[in-house]
Amino acid sequence: MGFSRVLLIKGNYKTVGYDFYDAAFPSLALEYLAAYIEELPGVTIKILDAKAENLTLKQVEKRIQEFQPDLIGLTVPVTSAIVSVMRLAKIAKKYATVVLGGWHPTLAVEDTLEKGADIVVRGEGELTFQELVKKGSPVGVAGLSYKENGSIIHNPDRPFIKNLDDLKFPARHLRPKNGKYGIFHLNIDAIETSRGCMNRCKFCSTHIVYRGKWRFRSVSNIMKELIEIGKNKEITDVFFIDDNILVDMKRMKRLSIEIIKAKARGKLPEKLRFFFQGRLDLMAKHPDVVKLMSQAGFWLVLVGIEAVTEKGLKDVNKGATLEQMKQGIKVLHDNDIVILGNTIIGANLDATIEDELFTIRYVAKNLDLDFASFTILTPFPGTVLCKELEQKGLILTKDYSKYNWLNPVIRTNKLSPITLKRLLFRGFYAVNYYGRGKLGILKRVIRKRGLRFLMNLNRIWTGWNSYQSWKNIVKMEVFGTTKAMKSVLNNPILE
Repeated sequence: MGFSRVLLIKGNYKTVGYDFYDAAFPSLALEYLAAYIEELPGVTIKILDAKAENLTLKQVEKRIQEFQPDLIGLTVPVTSAIVSVMRLAKIAKKYATVVLGGWHPTLAVEDTLEKGADIVVRGEGELTFQELVKKGSPVGVAGLSYKENGSIIHNPDRPFIKNLDDLKFPARHLRPKNGKYGIFHLNIDAIETSRGCMNRCKFCSTHIVYRGKWRFRSVSNIMKELIEIGKNKEITDVFFIDDNILVDMKRMKRLSIEIIKAKARGKLPEKLRFFFQGRLDLMAKHPDVVKLMSQAGFWLVLVGIEAVTEKGLKDVNKGATLEQMKQGIKVLHDNDIVILGNTIIGANLDATIEDELFTIRYVAKNLDLDFASFTILTPFPGTVLCKELEQKGLILTKDYSKYNWLNPVIRTNKLSPITLKRLLFRGFYAVNYYGRGKLGILKRVIRKRGLRFLMNLNRIWTGWNSYQSWKNIVKMEVFGTTKAMKSVLNNPILE
């Protein structure tokens, strides 16, 4: 006897420093699961996105009571969300069996079960969750861990889906009608075209979760889903959520060409734009592909700088040189693609204060990033970095709510957590809170999106308020007051 009423919930978690933008992204993870459940006879499936609907815990509990599920699945989108998700799990357990999935539960299985989950889905969840629903029990279901009589049972791993073209498309029709997906008043959707990464960055969990493998969907399969997304005329932007979409640049070239063709033939809206995550060294090696991507509508990219010395890059196993990354920045700007780049404070465990100030100055003065951000080295569970820092006794807390890149949860060999945090916010101050090259950004955005895009009053208002909120946080951390009048043009950090 299986489960018959399944409720999938994304909690309304908050992320310090990143919630000023009213950002909410579709939960493809839950939508993929739902696509595999809705086909089962006798099973009713519903998605509750509390983030998109901005629901309180009481409102979520009321929805649970109304639906009367016998199985509730919760996603943990980022490690820092685990505490708020477990508060939700405590409520959910009053009404149904509770299953948790996502990268954090996969990498911290026993901790997640000890905190209150009934069952944990490890890794890729579509077939595992479907089998659990059909069977009504975790016993013998590959890819599950659960507690039984006080003991934790780990079933064998489930093999990955070999051909990602076999994946059902996410059940977008189950999104809440009152849900709001977007950022800066852009109506967004998301798509996943590959899973995994072949690089071995110490701080990253992607290659751990996917066991060093990279699998991909064919261009024709991706285009089918993009055309389906494009039928919703309200969608302006699509986020390619792949951690490393550029592994196969020939595939990326073909995809860009097909998007250009589809727009010319009216199969995709001409206005549809895309943003993605990518490696600068790969874009430096393939400027012809980047040019095609720009022509196809790719206009914004998130990149990892991580460190600005060859030693620092080697320490985190970045697999790229500083010169390659600088060349990648040039290639992107030659094609009017806006760059959000992040650098890690504490990447070099032996760095001194002066070393980190050198990093900050280098980013601010020598890297032509449109938006520059900084994060503190954070040892997420299961990563090579986590194991290394545990052995060295440098991890200070396992309170995962603090694992949001902005709170120091480690010390380095020469820097205390307080010093790391001070350096972090001095980095943001040095780059004028997020970006120094305002004129360059404006030119690129106008060329890619048009003047009307910038003149949207709601976007201007949200952007200004967001900027001021973050500016006040940075000022308070750097100067102890939001009324500090020091000018970025007269910046003591950069002198």
